[in-house]
Amino acid sequence: MYLRDHFRTPEVDVQTMLNEIRAGTLVTVDPETRRPEASFLPWAFVNGDTLTSHIGIINPQARHEGEALVILMGKDAYVSEEWMKPGSVPSWNYETIHLYGRLTIHTDPEWIIRSFEDVMQRFSRKTHADYSREYLEQQTRASVGVEFTITEIQAKSKLSQNRAESEVRTIIENLEPTCPHLAQRMREVSLPHIADRQARIDQARSTIQ
Repeated sequence: MYLRDHFRTPEVDVQTMLNEIRAGTLVTVDPETRRPEASFLPWAFVNGDTLTSHIGIINPQARHEGEALVILMGKDAYVSEEWMKPGSVPSWNYETIHLYGRLTIHTDPEWIIRSFEDVMQRFSRKTHADYSREYLEQQTRASVGVEFTITEIQAKSKLSQNRAESEVRTIIENLEPTCPHLAQRMREVSLPHIADRQARIDQARSTIQ
């Protein structure tokens, strides 16, 4: 992912996003055809460096092990040129995390059931104990477990950090009615970044003088 330093997501926010992960796109390359394949999956973040999930056994990615990519998307929104200084062009603000790592496929029924449990703990009040053994066996026969071990994280928060403070405040004001979460992220990320940038500029100027 092309990632300029001023759009890099703060490390503390990366960890929060991983802990709150809901779903993301698994991308692999078929070892025979070399064709990219992708599946949108629910994920559980476990052990500090691993994502777990499950996919249908008939999915081609159920046979793809090795290097893989998981793409997580945060909120995104169109940024009109009318919200910025004259001569600006429209833009798009967004947050995304690209996770690089190694994919392992599990066919052991107990491992698959645990992967069900990992995801259910995130999204459901039920556990696998609420289902009959027959039902669970049927589901495990139709699925494989997916274990994704993270080796590299690239996180991008493109939130107008390269604009002037007045422009950013105007963008926040206009995004608030339709995308309040992204507007809040700009308050948390962009405004402190701009304040720090200005402080460094002021410091440099005082040194020169």
